[in-house]
Amino acid sequence: MVAILSLTFGTYFLSGIMNSPSPPLKLIKVLAISVIGILGVINGISVTAANRLNIVFTISKTVTILVIIIGGLVRIGQGYTENLKNSFDGTTNNPLRISLAFYSGLWAYGGWSSLNSVTEELKNPKRNLWLSIVLALSSVIILYLLTNISYFTVMNKAELLSSDTVAMTWGEAVLGPVVRTLPILVSFSALGSATATIYCSSRYFMVGARYGYLPKIFSCIQKQRLTPLPSIMLMTIISIIYCIPTNIEHLIDFVSFVAWVFFGLTFVATICCKFTKAEAYRAIKVPIPVIIFMILVSVYLIIAPVISSPNIGYLIALIIVLVGLIFYYLFVFRKIQPNLMKKINIFLQEFFNLTMSTVNIEA
Repeated sequence: MVAILSLTFGTYFLSGIMNSPSPPLKLIKVLAISVIGILGVINGISVTAANRLNIVFTISKTVTILVIIIGGLVRIGQGYTENLKNSFDGTTNNPLRISLAFYSGLWAYGGWSSLNSVTEELKNPKRNLWLSIVLALSSVIILYLLTNISYFTVMNKAELLSSDTVAMTWGEAVLGPVVRTLPILVSFSALGSATATIYCSSRYFMVGARYGYLPKIFSCIQKQRLTPLPSIMLMTIISIIYCIPTNIEHLIDFVSFVAWVFFGLTFVATICCKFTKAEAYRAIKVPIPVIIFMILVSVYLIIAPVISSPNIGYLIALIIVLVGLIFYYLFVFRKIQPNLMKKINIFLQEFFNLTMSTVNIEA
């Protein structure tokens, strides 16, 4: 996801700087990789700095969206509503064919899963996790819906789908000479999401390592800065590798497919734990009907895209997951720990001044 957001940042930022809807792909990738490295450094240096940067980007994102929404409302008042009439003409209600649309749509709301990864760092998670997810998703759905309506006051469906920089196309029609500022603001929006994703997703690696699913080094935090430095470094490296594919849409489909495989497995594991570990302490409890519903959603989002639009990318994703099972069997189930890995762990702990992280989510 960080790679997608960084490539989006590069596309929009360069579009604004160069005043071109299609900047050079190589330049986009160089900028995206550079930005991932910078964000990794910021997240590794300070949690506070990363959070403050997030706040700045969130404000920028909100201002940008409000500008687009207000501009759209003005155009509706001026009578530019032809693209809003019969807006579902030419679309499909085939449940198999709309599954890929769900990938793109749900990817935009991906923050619902990210919040779970920072439960340990939330104050009063029993209250604030649910509150954050409900309020954030509700507000984002409303804002994104109004933004898309605004886009349709300028473009029809074909024009919107063919545009690489939708906001810039909209801005050329609505903002005129100040259009170049809009793609730059949109790029900052993507950058803010990338910052938040590095912050949240690196915690997955840390917790996974704590339970033995990754080398122990990734469960460590830096003593002075209290950041999960090894996990952030791993997240940064993986994100840079994901910048190699050239098609963002295919990358979204690939990431979404893998994500929903693991979401589905997580939901199944959650419902199993409801029965096998009924007495275990749970800071946050999820009703069983909600879990069952999400399992069904996961099954649909895994199977439907493969049937409706077969793609070699899904097979590659599945192979990567299956290869992961080999590592799980050797290093987790059989608990094989090569001496070289132990030496590397010790060296890295001493070199980066790391210590094991602890858990506290009962507050």
